Amino acid sequence: MGRLPLVPLEKLQPYREVRGHVEDCDVFLFRGQYLISKLFEKVDFSYYSHAALAAWWGSRLMILQAEGPGIQAIPMSVAIATYPGRVDWYKLRKDSFPDAVKQLQAVLTEAKSDLGLSYGFGDLLRNILHWLANFKLKDPMKPGAMFCSEYVERCFRVAGMSLTGKPDITTFPKDIAASPHLAYQATILHDPDAANVRKRDAVPR
Repeated sequence: MGRLPLVPLEKLQPYREVRGHVEDCDVFLFRGQYLISKLFEKVDFSYYSHAALAAWWGSRLMILQAEGPGIQAIPMSVAIATYPGRVDWYKLRKDSFPDAVKQLQAVLTEAKSDLGLSYGFGDLLRNILHWLANFKLKDPMKPGAMFCSEYVERCFRVAGMSLTGKPDITTFPKDIAASPHLAYQATILHDPDAANVRKRDAVPR
């Protein structure tokens, strides 16, 4: 068992250039510099330590994610600006699913309906136990908490477009990255100054 065999070469682009091309339910994968991120990557033999979804709310681009406080929505520009690490942008391959446009609406509906749920520390620990000891896990019918990649996989699976073919609760960020249904687009440049303007996206006027 090793790291992902293929990691996208960085195609660096500033946020202001990619913002207008991001669509609802695009996937963002993160490789952080936090200690917990590094530990997660080592435990999972993964290049990535976090996964999230994009969503347009009116004219504001948001990111939906399961993070420390729970499942939350925050401005995309702020999320990228405050994250100390690599942020990779992926799009769904529309030819993977014949009714992808309609199904993506179902992904977004599920993603929004889960906002406010707790972060699934228990699910994450059970996932690690499953990985270490082949402990059998069963997905809860209506989870009351989820960790990041479990949340992303569940949203797509409920809409009939499983990214990984794995149970939600055993899905790690590396499984999302290895999905044949996603295509790497770019790596977003880290710009801490963008976090200083929270009332609007940090884009030129």
